[in-house]
Amino acid sequence: DPKYWGTEPEADAQAAVDAAIDAGINLFDTAELYGAGETERVLGRVLGANRDRVLIASKAMEQNCAPAKLRAACEASLQRLGTDRIDLYQIHWPSRSVPFEDTYGELCRLRDEGKIRAIGVSNFGPRDLDAWMAQGECVSNQLGYHLLFRVIEREIVPACLERRVGILVYVPLFQGILTGR
Repeated sequence: DPKYWGTEPEADAQAAVDAAIDAGINLFDTAELYGAGETERVLGRVLGANRDRVLIASKAMEQNCAPAKLRAACEASLQRLGTDRIDLYQIHWPSRSVPFEDTYGELCRLRDEGKIRAIGVSNFGPRDLDAWMAQGECVSNQLGYHLLFRVIEREIVPACLERRVGILVYVPLFQGILTGR
């Protein structure tokens, strides 16, 4: 959408990624859902030779949590990113139709094959996190959090801390609103 990303997104992305790396930023988060995969394509192209200097986090949509669909989603993300591995592969939202056991098992196979390095989740509340952790581990839970939306502090942050699950936040500046944009 040009109103958010400008009229030359790839040129802008190249400048933003280069500036981020120069400033010491080494984690880039994307998802198959963002721009119907276009953000993965652009990120892969603009990283180029810098790929090994950074970590890439991506996410699979909840409708892709069945093992065969998850594998296909991961392979498609790898292809769009132009890389042989995703450093942190996350489940974007808890699936209500596929048991966590099935999803976790496929993520472990992808990790064992070297296609992903670490398993994470996103938008998981305490109950979903408990159910997920009963199957195995995850290194992180990515959650919406900013000065105007602090509800995760009540139950989700303590649940993550208790289970030693890292927290990644998204929209920390509320899509630019908290910058005065």
